[in-house]
Amino acid sequence: MKTALYGIIHNHTNIGYDGLLSAYHETDKRADGYLRDWYSNATNYVIGGPKENHSYSGEGDGYNREHLVPQSWFGSGEMKSDLVQVVPSDGYVNNRRGNYPLGENNGGTWMSANGYSKLGACTVSGYSGQCFEPNDEVKGDIARVYFYVLACYENLHPNWNGGSASQVFDGKKYPGLKDWALKMFLRWAKQDPVDDVERARNEAVYKWQKNRNPFIDYPSLCEYVWGDSVSYAFDVSLPHGQGEVVIPDDPDPDDPDPDDPNPDDPNPDDPDPDDPVTPDNPGAHSGCIVFSQCTWTSEKHPTYGNGYTATANGLKISYYTNTSQNGVIKTDAEVRLYKGAVLLIEGAEVTGVVFHAYDSKLANMSIDGKSYEWQDKATMTWTGSMNPFLVMAQDGQSRIASMDVTIAEPLITRVEDLCRPSVLRLVFDEQGRYVGHSVPARRGIYLIREGERTIKSLVK
Repeated sequence: MKTALYGIIHNHTNIGYDGLLSAYHETDKRADGYLRDWYSNATNYVIGGPKENHSYSGEGDGYNREHLVPQSWFGSGEMKSDLVQVVPSDGYVNNRRGNYPLGENNGGTWMSANGYSKLGACTVSGYSGQCFEPNDEVKGDIARVYFYVLACYENLHPNWNGGSASQVFDGKKYPGLKDWALKMFLRWAKQDPVDDVERARNEAVYKWQKNRNPFIDYPSLCEYVWGDSVSYAFDVSLPHGQGEVVIPDDPDPDDPDPDDPNPDDPNPDDPDPDDPVTPDNPGAHSGCIVFSQCTWTSEKHPTYGNGYTATANGLKISYYTNTSQNGVIKTDAEVRLYKGAVLLIEGAEVTGVVFHAYDSKLANMSIDGKSYEWQDKATMTWTGSMNPFLVMAQDGQSRIASMDVTIAEPLITRVEDLCRPSVLRLVFDEQGRYVGHSVPARRGIYLIREGERTIKSLVK
């Protein structure tokens, strides 16, 4: 499969090293128009402005082109100007990265502003040398770049031995990476899944060099090439590349699971067969959340800025200022949301919220992209369906004392509700792993085999 990917993506347009700077106007522009800096969150560079390729003595002086796989490892060639793996970054932070391997560390040698990127002794089992750790919000992006490089340059990477390349690449066509690095990148890809920013960049890259990163188009693809699904067939026509596998014939169709002591039990792993449904978050429940009764912990969100988080009704409640206005928000009796601030409820599907003002003052808000004109209201009601539930303050200031939150019953449809009961039923998850005789109480897509019939069911 890796070789097949090489045949698809290797031949692409070389836009040239200077062409990278032109491409960044489309591939790496933030929503506010400034450059997306992969290594620093303390810069606001104008793309193509006077700080492009500017000399530097500290962070923020200028930006340049960063080879995520260092050029000293592979030398020259078309990969030097491959837009997928050459990204914009602060020049000083880029210089501190040098050609060290990517990894995880405690920042013992150096950290960029806000601790966004770090340099220090690697703490990943299998490698203890110096390494550079990018921020969590780009780790998955970078992991998928390395997967792309392994496929796109399959004809070259076995020969890379410059710098510390031999600490990361194994000199083989497959798997291509040392075990410690491969496991780390697979973990990064799961912990930081593909988002809209990454998808948009993939589309923009295609416009310039006419190839794509398939590990962005099909996020589970890396598991089929290197991870836990290498034994299963891959079907590119299925959503996210999940393969509908060839399910082996059962040697004894009258006993689909010979190790099951009770074949009549539709879910033998369920300790309470009379209540077979286990919610995703059994601690979550509806009820009133009074902010003065919450224990708030300071937290910084990578997107929304400084704020606080607390737990109530089994739900995580968070709010972030996203502004310097009036400094720290009060937390003793209310939540103040200024323009641009956000309020989050996580842990269950929220279907209704009644906001109660602290001082008869609720301002305009945006929920699920829809604006609500609530100016100077004491109590306002929202109904819908969101998980997580996100409010963004618009004009004015909202001072909220409490909320009545209603969540959806976290009950999951079982196989018995999807097709007739049958002891011959076999259920597999979307990657082809045997689950049992019924779909467990988990959201997802399952393949259900009943005799000669196979159906695919979405369990919400």
